[in-house]
Amino acid sequence: MAAELLGDGGGTAKTATGTELTMNVVAIRQRAEEAYPPPPDDGELGSISLRGFFGFLVRRRILIACTGIVVAALCFAAFALQRPQYTATALVMINPAPDRTLEPMQSINGADVSPNAPVVDSQLEVLRSPMLATRLVDALGLANDPEWNPLLRPGGSSAATAPAARQAVIALVSKAIDVRRRGLTYAAEVNVTSAHPARAAQMANVLVQLFQQYEISTQMQNVDRANAWLGARLQQLRGDVQQKEAAVQRYRAQTGLIATQGSLLTEQQTTALQSDITQARADLAEKEARYDQLMQTIRSGGSADAIAGVLNSAVVTQLRAQEAEVARRQADLESRYGDQHPAVINVRAEHADIINQINAEVARITSSLRSEVEIARARVNTLQGSMNVARGELVGNNEQMVTLNELEREATAARDVYQAFLQRYNEIADQGSLQSGVDIISNATPPTQPSSLRLSLAFVLSIGVGLGFGLVVGFLAEALDEGFVDPENVEDRVGLPALATIPTLTRQELRILPLSARHPTSYLLERPFSPFAEACRILRTTILFDAARVKPQVVAITSAAPGEGKTTISICLSRVSAMSGQRVLLIDCDLRRRAVKDVLDFEPSVGLLQVLAGEVDWRKATHVDEATGMNILPLSDSGFISKDVFGGEEMSRLITELRDAFDLIILDCAPVLAVAETRVVASRADCAVVVASWKKTPVRAVRTALRQLLNAGANVCGVALNDVHRRLPSYYSYPMYQTET
Repeated sequence: MAAELLGDGGGTAKTATGTELTMNVVAIRQRAEEAYPPPPDDGELGSISLRGFFGFLVRRRILIACTGIVVAALCFAAFALQRPQYTATALVMINPAPDRTLEPMQSINGADVSPNAPVVDSQLEVLRSPMLATRLVDALGLANDPEWNPLLRPGGSSAATAPAARQAVIALVSKAIDVRRRGLTYAAEVNVTSAHPARAAQMANVLVQLFQQYEISTQMQNVDRANAWLGARLQQLRGDVQQKEAAVQRYRAQTGLIATQGSLLTEQQTTALQSDITQARADLAEKEARYDQLMQTIRSGGSADAIAGVLNSAVVTQLRAQEAEVARRQADLESRYGDQHPAVINVRAEHADIINQINAEVARITSSLRSEVEIARARVNTLQGSMNVARGELVGNNEQMVTLNELEREATAARDVYQAFLQRYNEIADQGSLQSGVDIISNATPPTQPSSLRLSLAFVLSIGVGLGFGLVVGFLAEALDEGFVDPENVEDRVGLPALATIPTLTRQELRILPLSARHPTSYLLERPFSPFAEACRILRTTILFDAARVKPQVVAITSAAPGEGKTTISICLSRVSAMSGQRVLLIDCDLRRRAVKDVLDFEPSVGLLQVLAGEVDWRKATHVDEATGMNILPLSDSGFISKDVFGGEEMSRLITELRDAFDLIILDCAPVLAVAETRVVASRADCAVVVASWKKTPVRAVRTALRQLLNAGANVCGVALNDVHRRLPSYYSYPMYQTET
């Protein structure tokens, strides 16, 4: 035995060399939601790979094949029983320019209208309309043709009335007509399908002729109505224009409102005066600003330089330059001579004279600015007086001008309307000779080949439809399947690895055994190198020698529901472990069924319950499997069943004692969802394995069982997929799950 656990909550592990390894059993038994978080139950099939798709085809091959054959046969029969149909095609060109005769919102300037695709589409709808189909039925007498009138066929009903029969014929003819536009061009294909080639060509040609006649008659009717209405309207508008223009001239003569160049004389004078006043006010504002700035500078005691800057006078600027030069010489002389020196006295007199000249020039310019301001103000007042006089005259004519403007607007509006109608009248006056907007490019000819589906193509199409339906049904069946389909699907849907896939044994394989021993546990001994035995050995190897976990010594085998084969897996796992040289003990912990003794065909007098009750030592209650040498601690038919058999200290002491005597202890537990004490037993094991039947055990049941085991503190290491079909793709792929260390 490589390692030995000492206790449930924590301790040390002793190897063969005596080295003690500190470990934490709690860490080993961490909740699987943290180590392997299960994916959400969203009902999805998961990602589809080539390998998964191939597996799906193998699993559902019978369903897909049967569905595909039935659907393909029905489709081919439907195609084969159809009567051959022939399609004749006529090609027409549609003038995209719309009829502008009676469109009131259209431009009346006579400009050409650009091609309008919606108009072309509207014309195509006319071709498809029941109106033209009705005319086609009447023109060719299709109501008397048995092809189009079901009442005339053998066995037809005579209960329908004549109008109802006529409408039925029109509906059939409308379905036989197909109008298509060729790309973005204005060419249209008119296709008519019939059982007779000549009839199909005749119907297509007559239909385009009826459409052409309809367009011509519609245009002529529009032109006639427009000419009659526009002629009468022009007479009314002409008299209205003459009346309104005469009223304008009479009113001008009465009021004396004479106009030149489009406006009254008073308005022209007012406009000129307004321009002069604006210019005069701007000039006054400029001069007042200069004068106010100068006076403000003088009143504030501004320096000569500031005053010179305001005046912007060349004379003042020159005098300031001379003053600066004299001041410089004065300072130089005063520094060299005394105050009474003649040179100093002279330069002071010269400096004072220059200052007096500057002041005199400033006073002169100030007086000049004042005069300019007064003159500009007087000019503004004069112009304002003239403007007041002109405004008085204009206000005096205000009432007359309002009336005159109203009369002129009415006359202008009447003139515009009259010109628009006159132009439209001239445009459509000669439209009575216009041709139709539909040109026939090519007439339909009787087709030589049927347009209905050929049998060869129908056969291929039927196979494709059948295969498609088969795949759809297969995918639906796969989506509705609640079981596991392959080892990868186990980890995808519950978040735990598939430790091994145990194949199912057929009746032919079990026939090699005696009738009384035809059981997988006996087959394991008879065929030790069979795929079934190899799968059991792989399960043992996966459980015991996973590098990501500490080697377990006590393994609990359980399932979600009864009938999953967990007892068979427990016995097979025990036997292959014993055959490999390990000391193995199989303990039957299923108090309800007690199936271990039945499978191995022996009847114990005492068992696990007597051991836990202290009535007998476990060594006396243990049986040895003669074929493999494994030990069995069964459940006898008699014995007490307390309220908590496995939750007491007796069970803990028993397992602790058994750890020293055996290399591997396997607990055959009851189903988790059926028996409550299974959670307690599984929590006392080093790891637990859940057995699930392939494509039988519902995923929801396994998830619920795992959740209950995890809540009880069990360390679930994975799922053993039992009763797997041997032809499952990748059957010999045994996924290993590596935990993080």
